[in-house]
Formats: sequence, C-alpha cells, structure tokens
Amino acid sequence: MSIESGASRRSLTERRQQLMDAAVEVMAERGVVASSTRAITEAAGVPQGMFHYCFDSKSALLRALLERESERTLATAWQLDPGSDSFTASLSKVLHAQLARVRENPAQYLVLADLTVAARTDPELLELSRWERRQFSDLVVHQLERWQPDRPSVELRTLAAVILAGIDGLTEHWLTMRDDEASIAAVELLANCVSNPVASQDR
Repeated sequence: MSIESGASRRSLTERRQQLMDAAVEVMAERGVVASSTRAITEAAGVPQGMFHYCFDSKSALLRALLERESERTLATAWQLDPGSDSFTASLSKVLHAQLARVRENPAQYLVLADLTVAARTDPELLELSRWERRQFSDLVVHQLERWQPDRPSVELRTLAAVILAGIDGLTEHWLTMRDDEASIAAVELLANCVSNPVASQDR
C-alpha cells in the first residue's frame, strides 16, 4: 500500500519513464510485438489503467521509446576526437567504441533494433524511423567533415550510408552470435575497407 501511495505522487513524466523502463525489460525478453500493455504495467508494478493515463496507445509508447532510446544512443555515439590519427585509425576507434557500447548494454540495442523494425512496418511510426536514420546520418556526416574536410558533401553522405550499414551489420552480428573475436576483426576490416579510397592520403 505504501508503495502505491508513493507511486501515486509521481508526476506524469516520471510515470511515463517508469513504464518505458519496464517496457524495455519486457521487450528485451519477449520482443516488441509480443509485449502487451498488461505485461508492461505488471513489470512496472502499476495498475493497468496507469498505462492509458500515460499513453494514448501502444503505438504512442513505441514512439516515445524509440525517441528516447535513439536520443540516448546519439548522445554517446561518435564523440571521439580524432586528434592526429589517420582516417582509418579514427574510424576504427569510433567503430570499436560503438561495438563496446553494444556489448555493455545488449538489452538496449536489442530493443532499439526491434523498435526500428516495428516502426518501419507501422504507418504511424514510419516517419519516426526515417527521422532516426536522418539523425544518425547527420551525426556521421558531421564527424566525417572533421576527418575529411575537403571531400564533397555528396561523397560524405554516401560514405555515411556505408558506415551506418556496416554498424547495423556489426551490431546485429554481435547481438546474434555474441562472438567478440569475430566482431572485433570485422570492425578492423570495415574501417580499412571504408577508408581505402583515401588510404593514400593517410600514408
């Protein structure tokens, strides 16, 4: 009873965060599609009616979750200063750091991947999925501009698309196989393959 009384004093924002935290736990175990609002409220330890007080629908929850988890990933991604490193070494450092984040918190990335797939098949969430990809693309392009300031913008956009596709593949491979050695080797190969067109500038 005292727990419920404490929960009742929480703000709407706090309650929404509580439900989203519970949703991540449930979705990491069951997947997005199989996670019912009842299971989420049970995991959060709140009445079923609390869900509808905080969110209009499950799609609204998915939207809020995708926004939050994407922003968390964006906040920690591609923040390394290349310093005097070559393009290859700089890219390798960033890719290794990204792989380390996935290994440290696989549940977050499993849910984010599942949410992204769900968003692509939900007309209400499709634009959000595109927004997420644009945010990541802009972030990568911004970093590439620091590393390769003389390259045309269109080339940087193409390069960013290749890098993001590679990160997606590395993330999916590790989440599926949990093979550290193979994933680390793949990071080095990806960094070398992507930077090969400008390898002569690195020498």
